[in-house]
Amino acid sequence: MIDLRSDTFSLPSKEMMDTIINAKLGDDVWGEDPTVIELEALTAKILGKEAGLLVSSGTQGNLVAEMTHLNRGEGLVLESECHIYMYEVGGIGQIVGAYPFLIKGEDGLMDPQDVESIFTRDYNVHWVEPKLLCLENTHNRGGGKIIPKQNIDTLSQIAHANGAAVHMDGARIFNAAVATGLPASKIVENVDSIQICLSKGLGCPVGSVVVGTEEFIHKARKNRKVLGGGMRQAGIIAAPGIYALSNMIDRLSEDHRHAKLLEKCLIQFPNLNIKPTDTNIVIVDTSNSSFDANTAIKKLSNKGVLATLMGDNLLRFVTYYGITIEDIERVIEILSQVFG
Repeated sequence: MIDLRSDTFSLPSKEMMDTIINAKLGDDVWGEDPTVIELEALTAKILGKEAGLLVSSGTQGNLVAEMTHLNRGEGLVLESECHIYMYEVGGIGQIVGAYPFLIKGEDGLMDPQDVESIFTRDYNVHWVEPKLLCLENTHNRGGGKIIPKQNIDTLSQIAHANGAAVHMDGARIFNAAVATGLPASKIVENVDSIQICLSKGLGCPVGSVVVGTEEFIHKARKNRKVLGGGMRQAGIIAAPGIYALSNMIDRLSEDHRHAKLLEKCLIQFPNLNIKPTDTNIVIVDTSNSSFDANTAIKKLSNKGVLATLMGDNLLRFVTYYGITIEDIERVIEILSQVFG
């Protein structure tokens, strides 16, 4: 079975696993795990920020950031199909106590005028005040869409000019960096906090890191504890992260090449609509096909390919470490059988 459901199915290499055995450990809740300290400092350096915080997952990282930026009853501005809104169990309401202002984007890309219209409303005693802008780069449901730096900078300027902070769900930020050739630190230079995921394209078994200013991370550390995210000898998680940041970023271009091959195959079928593939995610719209996405997934599974259902007429393929060119060639054969 060739599993293209998500890059969360990537498995660590032997070299990465070996780092766990050799990791120096301490109690991270006490701030004494040297491997965690090294990972947090390395991540902050790569992203051009002052400090970092290891968290158990991207969802926890985003939630910690939201809790740190916002007071209960304040609002955050989100693209309507972003991961934070759609796939994080409503934590912004359940835990943060924040109100979401949703903006419909174009494959995840928000129009600055739409964002500005929310931040520049006149004061009204009845209205929630927006105090945080959240961006997602790359954008999952946008088909791994790269949010251009100019758009990020413009939106950040709008938020900052109106007394709001900016958080980026950068679970796949290194895919954007590799695809554009821009350093990740340059992409996020005007963003206040970023969450990066270690367990997707970077191939780690578990973990994410949140970065920001020293003050922000100091506050975020307490919020992580509130969520039960304080871990003891967490160096066993951090060691693969250090390996990944040092060895697994540049190879993301291979995943992008594989995704492009899938896109090239799929666009030849006139009954399918394919979102432009920027990175490692290919989203297929079957609206004009003779069968819906769920049927397509069943047909593919019967032939040995797994994909993710993203809606009645949407399915997703994701390439990642461990998926070979031979796998891609076999998938292309099967796609031709199912959609041809």
